[in-house]
Amino acid sequence: MSQKTTRARGAATEQAILQATLELLHEGGYSALTIDRVAARARASKTTIYRRWKTKEHLVLAVLQLLPMPMPERSSGSLQTDLIELFRQFARIMADSPLRGVLPMLVAECANNPALSHLLVPVNERRRAPLRKLVELAIERGELATHTDVELLLDVIQGAIAIRMYFLLDKLDERWIRGLVQLLMEGLRGPPQTRVKARKRTG
Repeated sequence: MSQKTTRARGAATEQAILQATLELLHEGGYSALTIDRVAARARASKTTIYRRWKTKEHLVLAVLQLLPMPMPERSSGSLQTDLIELFRQFARIMADSPLRGVLPMLVAECANNPALSHLLVPVNERRRAPLRKLVELAIERGELATHTDVELLLDVIQGAIAIRMYFLLDKLDERWIRGLVQLLMEGLRGPPQTRVKARKRTG
């Protein structure tokens, strides 16, 4: 058997294992996921699975890494425009992804599973990186104040999106995206300056 054929079979087996993991997560959640079930669904041996992934948590991590990452090609020079485009990309990615139903389960599992929680920290950091970069560029060009709390802003954005998608089970449509970005920009820029007119004395 040639090396090319061996690599092709190995890639096909890996894809089958990851697909089986995703299906089982979607059907029964994290607690129902076992290496035995993955092996049976993927028609692969447990030895093959453990050779690539040390634990069930590592297998879940590999599945999450299949989700494309929204990434603007370059900054437009306007944070408002950049945020709208980034959120549009994310909305398109998640629209038909089976991970949309899986992610809330994994987040809930992290509360009682330190091993899974530990592995998901860098995953979340990679998801925040493009957004963090856009905000930092806005600060550099003077669009936002230098004292802007970047990490708090990312928390607010992620929280709003999570509530919309995972609790309200609603889509990130264009109207919502633009509304969120406008609200964020108004808050970041602060209240408009008002002119205080001197009152004329009467009498």
